[in-house]
Amino acid sequence: MAKHDRLWPAWLIAFAFAAFWPGGQALFAAEAPSRPNILFILVDDMGYGDVGVFWQNARGQEPALKTVNLDKIAAEGMRLTNHYCSSPVCAPSRASLMMGLNQGHCPIRDNQFDKPLPPNHTLGSVLKAAGYDTGAVGKWGLGGTAPPWPGHALNRGFNEYYGFMRHGEAHEHYPGNSGVIYDGMEPVRQGIDGAYDSDLFTARAKKFIIDHQTHRKDKPFFLYLAFTLPHMKMELPPAAYPAGGGLHGGNQWPFVPYGKPDSYVYPQFSGKNWPEKEKRHASMICRLDECIGDMMQLLKDLNIDDNTLVIFTSDNGPHEEGNDPRFFASAGPFDGIKRDLYEGGAREPTIVRWPGHIAADTKSDEISAHFDWMATLAEVANVPAPANTDGLSLLPALTGHPELQRHHPYLYSEYLGTMSGPVSREIVVRKGYTKRGQEQWVRVGDFAAVRYDIQSPSDPLHLYNVVDDLHEDHDLAADPKQQKLLAHMRELLVTSRTASPGAPRPYDNELLPAVEKPAKTGGLHFQTYAGRWPWLPDFSAMKPQSSGQTPGFILPDAKHNAGAALGKLEANRQEPGPQTGVAFDGFINVPAAGSYTFTITSDTGVVLWLHDSLVIDDDYTHQDAARSGTVLLQAGWHPIRLFYRHDPAEFAPRLLVTLQGPGMERAAIPGEMLGCKE
Repeated sequence: MAKHDRLWPAWLIAFAFAAFWPGGQALFAAEAPSRPNILFILVDDMGYGDVGVFWQNARGQEPALKTVNLDKIAAEGMRLTNHYCSSPVCAPSRASLMMGLNQGHCPIRDNQFDKPLPPNHTLGSVLKAAGYDTGAVGKWGLGGTAPPWPGHALNRGFNEYYGFMRHGEAHEHYPGNSGVIYDGMEPVRQGIDGAYDSDLFTARAKKFIIDHQTHRKDKPFFLYLAFTLPHMKMELPPAAYPAGGGLHGGNQWPFVPYGKPDSYVYPQFSGKNWPEKEKRHASMICRLDECIGDMMQLLKDLNIDDNTLVIFTSDNGPHEEGNDPRFFASAGPFDGIKRDLYEGGAREPTIVRWPGHIAADTKSDEISAHFDWMATLAEVANVPAPANTDGLSLLPALTGHPELQRHHPYLYSEYLGTMSGPVSREIVVRKGYTKRGQEQWVRVGDFAAVRYDIQSPSDPLHLYNVVDDLHEDHDLAADPKQQKLLAHMRELLVTSRTASPGAPRPYDNELLPAVEKPAKTGGLHFQTYAGRWPWLPDFSAMKPQSSGQTPGFILPDAKHNAGAALGKLEANRQEPGPQTGVAFDGFINVPAAGSYTFTITSDTGVVLWLHDSLVIDDDYTHQDAARSGTVLLQAGWHPIRLFYRHDPAEFAPRLLVTLQGPGMERAAIPGEMLGCKE
């Protein structure tokens, strides 16, 4: 993301750095609320149109679904009407959510199910570092294929985990049949025969919250509750939901299976003249809604519902893996389903509730995505977002301060799609393709550009106004008025991503386009920051201490007009004190088209971008060694950004940036290759 082009962040960040990370300087000073508990509910393959308050209630016709509990949460909170998944299929969508990265930067892409989540910042690790008691229940699918589970939730910031480790096992809603449930690192095979997985996960999630309130309520909790419904298999619940809910009703722990597996059609659907598979889908939606209602009742019974931020969303659009998404209009007003980057596959029903902070029965049209939750929940927890995130905090929009909301200049996604049934084929044909294949998507303002079956970087885009044309029926790509926008979008398809060896693309070898010569040459712009940070923070969300010009990637001192920041801190490095950060921003001029390798050595950590392509991320795994990244560039000028953090209590300040390219030996970057805005 072009973070340097965004508006300044929300009022809450003032409290974040002042109270929890001393020395941090925020842009606004205002009283902030205490840190809430966080319940993040992610469901599986639930379409925008499957939720009553988003679409079903307004249809005014049969067949129809009812989601009473979700509608109640929406009535007490806010609907996000322009919220997107990061990828239109499960594993990459969840990886992007966990890491705060879009699919142009996420290490898990396409259909890389069970690929281990690599060591880096996650929602779990960030909130755990902020003092939260962290738990994950339900579908994980990011741990690997077998023990020792390198990407296990317990290795990625969560204190507790209970659920399906492997992606495929989560397709079976009765885990005693073939799936394996893991309690931490140990498989659970006893006592789950006949258990419906969402009932089981509800009971275990309630246990986590009850245990927390009993033994650990001196700190807030973060619970990631990943239900498997309404994903295939199309298996019915075993019986009616247990009466009541919350502390004394509903599903309880220890969980005891009940009823007859795959037998219970909800009474309101049993007499309908519907296909059997659609009765199953409707009953699965109702069961999911009751599980969520059970969780909400527990929060009320424990008297913590007013101090718990509840987030509900889906990992991608509706599937056609056992039922027909046309029957209930599961994509709502949109075209596309799971595995599509059209709106129906990517725009998700999202609800956020936090009484006293988020106004009841409201909606926000802010354009946002799953990777925004990293920055949002970091701000809620009063810690900075990691520098590498593609997201930004939605807290201003959520809490009624839209004037303070930073806005995405664009959203980006990519995917290698497969065909899965007749609905998929219909969608592809309607949009002028014969198959999905390689997909790319970018949204800028009211417009979304999509292309499928990509064979070369020059393949054309379809362009839609997704505000006025929700179903994307009117392609505007030939409109003369839209050519400037289309040209910008084509550039974003190249500049907003980094190639991944595990997910090759036809456009991986495209050179990042050069830009106009900057107004000033011979150096970079810099800004300095001071505070105590647990990682390299997103400096674009902070107020700088000082700024100026520097002839290169040179740590500023008095000689370079930065207030002697680093030199003075180094003199007292034995005494714990503020860390120092520097953000460099400008342009680099390369003499010839080709491959350029940047190598950086630093004391505490750096992140480097060319355009918005994340070239080097040397933060979470920083080991005081050189790190390199390669990028393909046209000859000419290119935007460059670098964030650096220095801890004077641990290291001497050190930053060395070198470049190697066509006709260039590896060497420090001279000032004459650099430039900046006035």
